[in-house]
Amino acid sequence: MPRTDAPSKIYIEQVDYIRAIASVSVALFHLGGKVLPGLKFGWLGVQMFFLLSGFIICWSIPNNYDWSMARTFILKRITRIEPPFIISVILLLAVQYILVPNYKPDWINVLFHFAYLNSFFNQPYLNPVYWTLGVEFQFYLLIAVIFPLINKKFGFLILIAISIIPLFVNIPALGLINVFPGFAIGICLFLIRVNSLTLKYSLTLLILIVLTFLIEGPLQTSATLIAFLILILPIKSNSFIRFFSKISFSLYLTHDIIGSTFVVHVGSLLPKTFLWKAFEFSSGCIISVLFAYLFYLMIEKPFFLLSKKIKYR
Repeated sequence: MPRTDAPSKIYIEQVDYIRAIASVSVALFHLGGKVLPGLKFGWLGVQMFFLLSGFIICWSIPNNYDWSMARTFILKRITRIEPPFIISVILLLAVQYILVPNYKPDWINVLFHFAYLNSFFNQPYLNPVYWTLGVEFQFYLLIAVIFPLINKKFGFLILIAISIIPLFVNIPALGLINVFPGFAIGICLFLIRVNSLTLKYSLTLLILIVLTFLIEGPLQTSATLIAFLILILPIKSNSFIRFFSKISFSLYLTHDIIGSTFVVHVGSLLPKTFLWKAFEFSSGCIISVLFAYLFYLMIEKPFFLLSKKIKYR
């Protein structure tokens, strides 16, 4: 996620820790952690990303944002996110064509990916991590509309009102509303950071945490609270963490396409012993990180820089 255009808002180092921890957790889960103690909970990194998005997207929006800037905001996000995503889809199809005999994708389903329509039509994504990008895109559309309102005197009620909807309305599983409480906690943390902690925001946080527990469950709530704590703790910058933060989006997009494919196909050729399994897993991790770094340099970084050139008025 790009740093803010607003000079009054500093870059928050704790953000790097959430990006790094969340992306690595998800990658380890898909590379073989599903059957390993501890790592089998790696999918909860997604929940950490949701809270982070709620916070950092609001933090990156200019203080004087109004609805006339919505088009610029969406254009910046699409420029930042969409090209690496689409290229990863093309990469996935290429890998499938090479490795799977007579591979025939559902082209309607593939086209749905280009506008995240899978989420709206409850259709499966080609990659298990893509559904979260569909949710993120829905969040961008929503925040572009409600951001001028949430910092108003009664703006906190908007967060509660949206978060409580799943308790009364059955929403398709891939929709933003089902996971919005996590985003809302991040937004609330943003409001506290720019306005200071008040009784109003303290009660809002408590309500949103309870709603996260009721709607999503205890594990998701725990992951959300871990991300929350990381954001408020006085953690210093770390070069190792900053590296994984930098490649986090690329790692998130490509680890299952490259690393998991490597683990599955190499594993089918090697003995099923503990040492060989450890070799498959560790090799898959190394290959995933190296490929993600190359993907970042060649694909993600150029579009990140391009998105920075798109300025609000």
